[in-house]
Amino acid sequence: MEKNKISIDKQKTMETIRNLSEECINCGKCKRECSLLSGFSVKPGELFKNLLEDRKIDPLIPYSCNTCSLCLKVCPKNLNIGDAFLEIRKELAEKNGGTSPLKGHNSVHLHQKLSFSSLFNKVIKDEKAEKVTRIFMPGCSLCSYSPELVFKTFEYLKEKLPGTAMVIKCCGKPTAAIGEGELFKNRYEKLQRTIEELNVEEIITACQSCFVTISENSPKLKVKSLWTVFKELGIPESSRNIGKDSDIVFAIHDSCPTRDEKELQDSVRWIIDQLGYKVEESEHSKEKTRCCGNGGMVFTVNRELTSKVVNKAVEEVKSDYIVTYCASCRESMLKGNKNTLHILNLIFDERWTSIKKSLQSTSLMKNWSNRYKVKMGK
Repeated sequence: MEKNKISIDKQKTMETIRNLSEECINCGKCKRECSLLSGFSVKPGELFKNLLEDRKIDPLIPYSCNTCSLCLKVCPKNLNIGDAFLEIRKELAEKNGGTSPLKGHNSVHLHQKLSFSSLFNKVIKDEKAEKVTRIFMPGCSLCSYSPELVFKTFEYLKEKLPGTAMVIKCCGKPTAAIGEGELFKNRYEKLQRTIEELNVEEIITACQSCFVTISENSPKLKVKSLWTVFKELGIPESSRNIGKDSDIVFAIHDSCPTRDEKELQDSVRWIIDQLGYKVEESEHSKEKTRCCGNGGMVFTVNRELTSKVVNKAVEEVKSDYIVTYCASCRESMLKGNKNTLHILNLIFDERWTSIKKSLQSTSLMKNWSNRYKVKMGK
């Protein structure tokens, strides 16, 4: 609707839009994969051509993009529509005093304020080591999901890599995702200071968004995925072949932030093979994975579209069981009526069979309670 539209006129934004309007051949390949484009019934070339002429946009359009980059993978011209929408988000936020113009993002603002507060931030060092040699960063969603798995992972890393400290902090990705550039910069600097104070050059992340965000913003730091580290160290001996007699065949849902990290994806499959569980691969896996629905903070402003994204992600999965290596993805796949586990459940829990039911969604209060437990070391 016209009354909802906001003007866009920054040179960088308009150049991005102009490039897409000129380069897009409207072949429809991205539209077939993208719930946003199909939902708004528009091809990107036509959309961006209209934006060039109108110089106004309904903010719900750019904020309904999961910024998952699948469009880039299927586009014959290698165009990334998500990058354009993110550029538009940044301009809309700048014009709104530095914050998103959509009220639905108030929940993101609260999440980020709490995530960067002293209530949920802490550095836990290896009490047996003389100095810190590296950092393990579990990320917000894993701490919300399971303090037990966080601490089992931390104990294993300290055993294999003495001197590992655990940093309970957010990387700020949700702030960046909704285009709040200055806020993200200020928040990320807090994490950067913590890293510098610990004087380490290596960080291990369990969260794929943390992996990408830290890699991009701290280029001098060696960022490693927990899953490649497991492959380097080996899984716990007690977990080896634990799933060989399980009747479950797990479908693997890959995380879209790291769709191009082949080593990471291969390491996940190596881990599951070492555990002895059987897997199935879907057409949309690895670099062609579909977003789980949480990307771009779309679920806070467009729940109807998010439901479509979730259903699209699970529609071709034959198995009733999915394993993820992202706690947020696990939560989304549950909404798609699939029994879903985090890969750390497979590593540290007893054998999973169809008799056992996967852990269900938890309440918002429970999530924050879990994060506080991690901070308190419980």
